[in-house]
Amino acid sequence: MKRVLAVMVFMSACANSTPAQESPKALNTTVRMQSPLRVTWEEVSRTDTEAVVLAKVERVNKLDMSFSMSVELPAGVKLVEGRTQLTLLPNTEAVTVSERLTFSFTAPVEGDAQLKLDGDSGAMGFHYKVPYRFGRPAPDETGPSATGVEPRKGDKKFGPSVPLK
Repeated sequence: MKRVLAVMVFMSACANSTPAQESPKALNTTVRMQSPLRVTWEEVSRTDTEAVVLAKVERVNKLDMSFSMSVELPAGVKLVEGRTQLTLLPNTEAVTVSERLTFSFTAPVEGDAQLKLDGDSGAMGFHYKVPYRFGRPAPDETGPSATGVEPRKGDKKFGPSVPLK
């Protein structure tokens, strides 16, 4: 019995003596819950006095929850076509709901139109607020600046920290 065991260990060691090939894909160890909705604006056309857009709500997952959709307009903008209040009923399959909106304005628009979507089941809720900028570029997003103390452990420096407010 000892001889058989020794032979098996020797054969196993020989079979596994080649180095393992590195995997070409990096492992993604972060798991995130996918949002049940995608809320977006799609610009169809825009002139100096009018913008035609689609307010899109794509339901990705089955979710037994209704949502209320509303559109808030900035000063100087009038709605010519479309609805600014809408209720999306609970769904049993993935669907996309689009509402065509036509905005009218006389001067360049300073503010953003806001597409808001809210749903609450008592156990969980989802809230979206997506701006339409009338052709203006999105503001630059800057992260927090690392201006805090520089932590050290022994002779290792970990760089400046981000102070909490």
